[in-house]
Amino acid sequence: MENVVVKILKEPKLKNPILVEGLPGIGLVGKLAADHMLDELKAKKFIEIYSPYLPPQVFIQDDGTIRLVNMEFHYWRGKKSDLILLTGEFQGITPDSQYQLSEKILDIAERFNVSKIFTLGGLGTGDITTKPRVFGAVTKKELIGELEGSGIVFKGGGAIFGASGLLLGLGLLRGIHGACLMGETHGQIIDAKSAEAVLRVLTRVLGIEIDMTKLAEKAKETEKQIGKVSRVISEQKKALKRQQEFIDETPSYIR
Repeated sequence: MENVVVKILKEPKLKNPILVEGLPGIGLVGKLAADHMLDELKAKKFIEIYSPYLPPQVFIQDDGTIRLVNMEFHYWRGKKSDLILLTGEFQGITPDSQYQLSEKILDIAERFNVSKIFTLGGLGTGDITTKPRVFGAVTKKELIGELEGSGIVFKGGGAIFGASGLLLGLGLLRGIHGACLMGETHGQIIDAKSAEAVLRVLTRVLGIEIDMTKLAEKAKETEKQIGKVSRVISEQKKALKRQQEFIDETPSYIR
């Protein structure tokens, strides 16, 4: 098998397409957001990517048949610009594979004359929040001016790992600009609430409307998880405080 196999199912003519990447990452924020877009927009699959750089496994589907793990491209026709949605169950399993897959994805982007890239992901803070903010990073300063009124927080520092970062960095070398939208998340839970926050910002930027009902329902489950995690953290802090108080009150002897 070749390192990356691109299977083109159809080759639609797209109008000023924008690529939106939503592969699995921190809190599955980007994947949840992109999958919800895919379902609500009824986007049509037109490309599949297969690679030994993805985990060596197949999925058993509801009808009992199997499917090899892959990445998929779907398209949706908008009024001003069409969208290309990149989804999948996994990212590349090694640093080298991340580069190889990202380059192939960008080859496809160039083939369909993608005008801009938005990558979606989570920003792990280790903190619990019920009102996640959406942070942004762009490939050129001019984009900050275009996006500032959309509720995105821009601040320096940190890094973006995996496809969400590489597609922008390698895309910049090809002259394709874009932005990464990162939902604030604890990092240790599947965070549909953060995904909802990211998707609300993205749809505002793109000027499209998507029914958020199903994602909002998933977000409620996230709130329950956050509540449980908060209680556990609170109890841990109380236990540590009691332990420290005991140590402070207990006389120590040097023999």
